[in-house]
Amino acid sequence: MREKLLILLSLTIIAINRVSSAHDTSFKIESVEQIHIHELFTLMIKPTLFNFSNSLSNEQIRYRPSLLGRPSLPSWMNFQFSKERNLGYLYGSATEKYANREIKIEIIALNKLTYETQRVVIPFRISFKPAPMNRIEMKITNYNWEHMTDMGRVKNLKGIFMELWPESYRDLSIVFMESAVRLGARLPLKPSNREGVIVHLGSNAQLSSRLIELDQEIKPLSKLSTCTFKRTKVQQIFQSAGFMIDWCAFKIITQDETSTMSEESTVQHESSMLTSKTWNGIAKDELPARNYSEELAVSIAIPAVIFSFVVALLTIILCFHHEKLHDEESVRYFRDLFEICSRCAPAKKASSEQPKSKEPVQMVQYSGTNKTPPTTTLKSLHDPYSDNLSLDSDSPSTNIFQEGSPKLNAYYRPNPPAYTGKITFQGPSTSTVRFDKDI
Repeated sequence: MREKLLILLSLTIIAINRVSSAHDTSFKIESVEQIHIHELFTLMIKPTLFNFSNSLSNEQIRYRPSLLGRPSLPSWMNFQFSKERNLGYLYGSATEKYANREIKIEIIALNKLTYETQRVVIPFRISFKPAPMNRIEMKITNYNWEHMTDMGRVKNLKGIFMELWPESYRDLSIVFMESAVRLGARLPLKPSNREGVIVHLGSNAQLSSRLIELDQEIKPLSKLSTCTFKRTKVQQIFQSAGFMIDWCAFKIITQDETSTMSEESTVQHESSMLTSKTWNGIAKDELPARNYSEELAVSIAIPAVIFSFVVALLTIILCFHHEKLHDEESVRYFRDLFEICSRCAPAKKASSEQPKSKEPVQMVQYSGTNKTPPTTTLKSLHDPYSDNLSLDSDSPSTNIFQEGSPKLNAYYRPNPPAYTGKITFQGPSTSTVRFDKDI
């Protein structure tokens, strides 16, 4: 049993190793990419670089470039994938920090359908090149970034500036290129419109007269962020080559301006480094404490003082103003009103002091059908149980028939009403006896 388990475990390990070796292949490109600082380089990344077919759609492959052994790319290097062309682009312009150095970029490609991964390591050798003395910055509005990676368009753009700037034919190069949207521009309202590209060209040659005239012509437009209505003398040259230029973003930076900008950036970088080295954290005891009692007292005291001052001021003003004010008609009116009120007050007081003796009226009913008031006691309509009757009073409870128990019987019959009438007795004689009083 144990031998079978060991055999199954070994077969599983062998199968896993085969799958991993089939899906993870790593190879290194022998050819080294030669690049220069202060000059743009562009490397096209195709599926064939990872032994993938070109027929795969852009949604099936995902690229992840990074510095070998690091989680991300250098700060001056960027990666952008073009859905329109189904290609990836690795581009950037190296800084002086990386001069005369060699770096290795690792690119991992993942097939999302089969989860097959491929890894490629590309070495870059960076050589030194002096920074250009003069630069031209422009925005091309009718192209996207990937369109300007075509060598034909780059050659046409350089040809235009070699015509306007003949002195730069030896070392004219593209220093920087990036999408306008990635630098903060707005996306076009229509998706079919182009995003625009920011392009910087540089050279150590002196500026030509035509460029100086162009700089003087577009200098008033520097206050505007963008404009498509302006036309210049060289507008036809760019349009014939297929380039639409935003002249508000067109700038010519000379050597003096470049040195000033570089010195300012160097000073800011050094000051930030110095401050970062000498910065110390704040202890918890050094943190300021807020006294809420003082703030509450101040918030209450100040409005109270202002309120008391205003009240005192208004009181003084009204008092002094009242002493100076004397109106005979008002005095006479209030005097007459006081006399009228004093006359009416005693009469109301005397009428209110007289006692109001009102005896309660008792509802009674004559006994019998005789309308004339009888001489006997009247029958009261009061509730006999609501009055506090004594034991000696002639109440209906004394006439209740009680049998055997001292307790009151639940069923009783009250005394009948007094009878009034005439009674005649006829005997053997013819005499008649009458009783005129109540029985």
